[in-house]
Amino acid sequence: MKLKRLIEPMTEKDEKQEREFVMMCLAVTCGAGTLAEALRLLLAVMDWHEGTLTDGWVLTMRSINLAVCAICSWLTFLIIREVKRRRVFTRLNAQYITLIGCAATFGGIAQNVVVNLVYEDTANHSGDMTYLILGLLLLFIASLFNIGIRMKEEQELTI
Repeated sequence: MKLKRLIEPMTEKDEKQEREFVMMCLAVTCGAGTLAEALRLLLAVMDWHEGTLTDGWVLTMRSINLAVCAICSWLTFLIIREVKRRRVFTRLNAQYITLIGCAATFGGIAQNVVVNLVYEDTANHSGDMTYLILGLLLLFIASLFNIGIRMKEEQELTI
């Protein structure tokens, strides 16, 4: 039964359900990530006011994380909106992916600059390379996306 399902091509209804499921998972992930960063910043602010947080730069790091997550979530929701309108491989979505990559890369660079400028002992305080690597990976994916769009446009012109 399952093998038959894998071999047969998906119907348009199945494709729509799969696309909606993927978009819902993406929306939940982005929303949850932004909410988690907002809570981390709130906890850091509470620790700062109680005097238990001795390092004010932690607030800067948390603020950078929240800003990057908020920007990436907003751009992701714009992509989801375009996909729901059945516009997937468009220049606009490629620009959104590029902006998400730029935001994540900027966040990673900003975090590492703060760590390297503020802390003398960088062994105990390390920057988060996750944003930097993720941002560069997304910029690479955006360039592949642009190449695919260009190939699609050339193919449409030859037919």
